[in-house]
Amino acid sequence: MRKILMAAAAGMAVAVFQPASWAADARLAQDEMKEHGCLSCHEAAKKKVGPSYKDIGAKYKGKKTEEAMAGMKGKPVHKSILAKTTDSSLKVIMEWLIEQ
Repeated sequence: MRKILMAAAAGMAVAVFQPASWAADARLAQDEMKEHGCLSCHEAAKKKVGPSYKDIGAKYKGKKTEEAMAGMKGKPVHKSILAKTTDSSLKVIMEWLIEQ
């Protein structure tokens, strides 16, 4: 009985804290996008100069973050942005986009 209660408590803790963690990741990713100028060309739900975040997320859904990062790095239009962006910042952004 004790094992069942412990498992249930652990499951509830994960359920309670996961949305807060996701919200923090979303905020961090959005801050990174603002800082690095992504919002100049991309919007959340509609195409601007570049595809929407929704479309980018759908394109890379189920793929590894590194693959999405390589896809972005392979686009010549991103060259000036990437010169000012660290891989860790790019990873935060791409992880969040893929999770959408």
